[in-house]
Amino acid sequence: MMVNRKKPPLLGIPPSVKITDLAARHGFQPKPEEEKRAMRDKFKLELARESLNVPAPNSRSSLRYDTEVDDAWASLPVTSVHFYERNPRKANNEAYAELKESIRVNGILQPLSVTKRPGENHYILFAGGNTRLQAIRELWEETGDEKFRETRVIVKKWRGESAVLLAHMAENTQRNDMTFWDKANGTLELKKQLEDENGQSLSFRDFESALKKAGVQVNLQSISAYRFAVERVPDIGPWLSGLSVRNIQPRLNLLLKLANHHDLEEDTFYSQIVTPAAKGIAQDVLAGEAFSADQFQAAVERALCSRLDIEARDMSRMLTAIERFPNMTLEELRKLCKPTPPASSAASAQAPSAILRAGRGETGPETTAHAKAAPQSDISKTRTPTVSVNVTGNNPSAAQQDPSPVEAGASESGSPLPAPENRVVELVQEIVVQAGLGSCYEAAPDMPLGYVMGFPKDGPLDLKEQAQSRQAAWWVLSMASSQFDPDICRAGLDEANVWRGLIREESDAQTLGGLELEIQHNIGGQGEFLAIPWLMNTENPIAGACLSLLSLIREVRP
Repeated sequence: MMVNRKKPPLLGIPPSVKITDLAARHGFQPKPEEEKRAMRDKFKLELARESLNVPAPNSRSSLRYDTEVDDAWASLPVTSVHFYERNPRKANNEAYAELKESIRVNGILQPLSVTKRPGENHYILFAGGNTRLQAIRELWEETGDEKFRETRVIVKKWRGESAVLLAHMAENTQRNDMTFWDKANGTLELKKQLEDENGQSLSFRDFESALKKAGVQVNLQSISAYRFAVERVPDIGPWLSGLSVRNIQPRLNLLLKLANHHDLEEDTFYSQIVTPAAKGIAQDVLAGEAFSADQFQAAVERALCSRLDIEARDMSRMLTAIERFPNMTLEELRKLCKPTPPASSAASAQAPSAILRAGRGETGPETTAHAKAAPQSDISKTRTPTVSVNVTGNNPSAAQQDPSPVEAGASESGSPLPAPENRVVELVQEIVVQAGLGSCYEAAPDMPLGYVMGFPKDGPLDLKEQAQSRQAAWWVLSMASSQFDPDICRAGLDEANVWRGLIREESDAQTLGGLELEIQHNIGGQGEFLAIPWLMNTENPIAGACLSLLSLIREVRP
């Protein structure tokens, strides 16, 4: 039979006596709640440290007593974890308010990873988490809620500064929330840290391999862009993107080649040309203007033109030539820079017809004589030879031009020309007007169709609206005019005509692709590869007119 015996009172103290009353009777006063809380936190932290420093029994780990057990879990006060001062991500998180609210409701769902440098008593973040730590710290300070006082962490073994920096790079890259500028600075800082720890330089290929092993997806092209941004144009770095650098870097490399042709060294080029331009753009952006890579490149090109004392148009020719013919000498480049012909000698060759000037509301003394012969607003009334010649220019010997030009649309006897020839002239007029090529059209009475297509006076066609239509129309009209035939150009164009000079130099091989460079710079596109889908587009009136012109040319060709 079991006997229910009561336990004797502890230390002989009756159960009715409270320990706190007994302590107060003997002069002991309870500590304030804040002091007791601080003591508990301190004890808990010390206990966590000691437990992490003791390896498991029979463990073969090589960790020393003053290191941390790798991947151990702990709960630490948020104030005992410090931010990583070398965090490569500098830009603020745009979703910070949403993240903070999520932590307020749900806490930190993904635990922070921390590590501790040898000889230090506080932990630092190991792989990202700076934004989450900032948010929970602010919540603890703002609310005093116990659930924000501590956070669960994963303690990582200390592996060196480069390992921590690399871990932060990998974590931020995976989240895809780093700017191009932060990636550039972080990547180059990591390379320097690895070289310092290894005591030797690291090739960029080996550096690329190390990054990929750590989970940072990068290639040599990206590393080159990072170097260019940080080392060459740091003043505009915060506003750069990978796309803008891919546009800027090749252009500056090309400008540098031109500078080298003029005995301007690389350091001088960047310190005296590029850097001042970058600083000027940076000041404009800080003043409220939007950053534009095109404006920056234009500023560099203007500065280089001023330094080399060359015109912008000449520099564009030189750059195009260097890009296509890298071994060209400075003298060969200078041959591409031709003085503008005097207005008096080139007026008839470069001025558009009176009808095109009248259509744009322009008048001038140089059109008076021509206006007498063309009183109506129609290209078909301008002075041209008959169209009974080889308009394609494939058989120059068949071109029987009348030395006394007559009005288009009539024969020498005054009778009307056949309908196809009239329609050719009308289509030329229609294409010029619809495609906006009035600045390219040059009256040339001795050419088969009475005109030649020059280059636009207001900038390259491929930089304007409806670039494809304007380029294709220019090619159709230029090929229809027979202006690519050297013999026809010699017979039909004045000595001062720019196109005649380019054709002559091309045939005489005096320059390396001068005509091709001019066309590429001013027009763009390739006439021998006209886009068939563009020509067959029934909704494009310019394409329709060009297709009709090409068909009619086949009819009037002998």
